[in-house]
Amino acid sequence: MPGRPDQSSAEEALAGAERKGFRLAVIGRTGALVAFAFFYLTLYAFPNNVYVAGVLLLAAAIGLIPLRLARSRFERTARFALFALDAAAASAILAFAPLSSGGDVPQNLVFLSSRTEYFYVIVAASILALSPALVIWTGLCAVIGLASATAWIMLGMERIVSLGDLPSSPSRDDVFAVLLSPYFLGIPVRVIEGLVILLVTCIAALAVHRARNVVRANAAGEVERNRIQRIFGRYVPPQVAEQLTQGGQLAPQLRTASILFADIEGFTRLSETLPPERVIRMLNCFFGAATAIIDERGGVVVNYIGDAFIAAFNAPLPADDHPDRAVNAARDLLSLVSEQVFEGHQLRLRIGVATGPLAAGTVGGEARHTYTLYGDTVNLAQRLEALNKDFGTDSLSVAPPSMACIRSAWMPWQWGRYRCVAARDQPESMLSVGKRGIRVSAKVRHSRHCMS
Repeated sequence: MPGRPDQSSAEEALAGAERKGFRLAVIGRTGALVAFAFFYLTLYAFPNNVYVAGVLLLAAAIGLIPLRLARSRFERTARFALFALDAAAASAILAFAPLSSGGDVPQNLVFLSSRTEYFYVIVAASILALSPALVIWTGLCAVIGLASATAWIMLGMERIVSLGDLPSSPSRDDVFAVLLSPYFLGIPVRVIEGLVILLVTCIAALAVHRARNVVRANAAGEVERNRIQRIFGRYVPPQVAEQLTQGGQLAPQLRTASILFADIEGFTRLSETLPPERVIRMLNCFFGAATAIIDERGGVVVNYIGDAFIAAFNAPLPADDHPDRAVNAARDLLSLVSEQVFEGHQLRLRIGVATGPLAAGTVGGEARHTYTLYGDTVNLAQRLEALNKDFGTDSLSVAPPSMACIRSAWMPWQWGRYRCVAARDQPESMLSVGKRGIRVSAKVRHSRHCMS
C-alpha cells in the first residue's frame, strides 16, 4: 500500500524514541531512589531508616529489570508493570510507612506531609517514555493507589473528622478543632487530589501524543526526502538533489570554477559493432567508475551527454583548490581507462579542463528542473577536448594548477607552439599530459578564424 514504508519508518523512529526515553526514566528513577535511600539512612533513626532504605534500594534494583527486556516481546509489558509497581509503592508508603519512630502517630496525618506528591513524580517520569497509553496507565494507577491508601487508613480509624463537620459559619476555634484533630482526614481534599492527578495525567498524555505526531511527521518527512534524493539523484548530482529537496531549487551562482569535459575516443565506431545492451552496460560501467573518481576529488558530475560527461569543481560545492582537483581528476581518469577494460574493450579518453567564471543554477519549468552550467569556461573545456585530436594528446588544460600539482601530474612539460581555439580572441597557456606522452604545452590564441 502507498505510504506503508513511510509509516513503518515513522513507527520505528517512535519505538526508538520510546526506548531511549524509558531508559532515561529508569536511570533517573534509579538515581533518585538511591539518593532517597541514603537520605533516610542519615536523617532518620534506627531501625526505621534501615527498613525504608532497604525497600528503596530493592525498588531501584527491580526497576533495572525492564532494561534487560528491551526489544523482547515483554518490553512493553515490563514498562507498564514498572510504573504500576511505583504507584503501588507510593501508596504503600502513604498507608504503612510511619510518620515518626518516636511514638504512635495517627497514620491519617500522613496527608499533612508531602508524600502524596510522589504520585506526580511518577506520572512525570512516565512522560519520558513518549507513550500516551503508559502515561494514562500510570495516572490511573496513581489515583487507584491514592484511593486504596485512603481507604486503608479510614478502616483503621475509630472515627473520621472531615470538613463536613464544620458548622455553616465556623469560628476560628471551630476550624482549629477540625483541622487539628487527630482524626481529621479531609475526604473532599483527597477527592480533589485524585481529580488533579487525573487532570495532570490527561494533559501529559495529550502533550506526549502531540510530541509523537511531531516525531512521526519528522520521520515521514525524512523518509520522503531520502526517497526523493534517491530518485532525483539518479538524474542529477546527489549533492544537487539534497539541496533541491531542502530549498526547492538552487540559488543561481556566479563563481570561478574548473570544468572537466571527457569524451570516449572512437565510441561511435565501437558502438556500431556491439548490441545496444552491451553499449549501455559499457557506458554505465565506465560512468560509474568515472563518477566515483570525480566524487573522490570533490567534484560533481553535472551531466552525461552520450558517451561524454561534464564535471564541475567549485560548483555547486565549494572547493578552494578546484584547479588542482580538476587536473588530478583528469590524471585519474586517464589511469582508469589505461588499467581497466569495460565490457571487454579498452577505452581511450579525450579530456579538456578549463578554469574561469561561469553561471550555475537550476533551470526549467514548474514540473521539471535540471541543474546546468553556463559560460565561456564550459565551452572552452569542450573545445580543448576536441583539440586533443589535433595535438595527439589525451588531455589539455588551461587551468592554473599549483606548481606542486604540475610536478606530480604534468611533468615533464614544456612550452610549445601557439594554437588557435575557435571563437575566442585571447591567448591561453595550455598544458597537456597523457599515456601517449607530453605532446604539447602551448599558448593558444583563440580566434574565430584561426583553426590550426
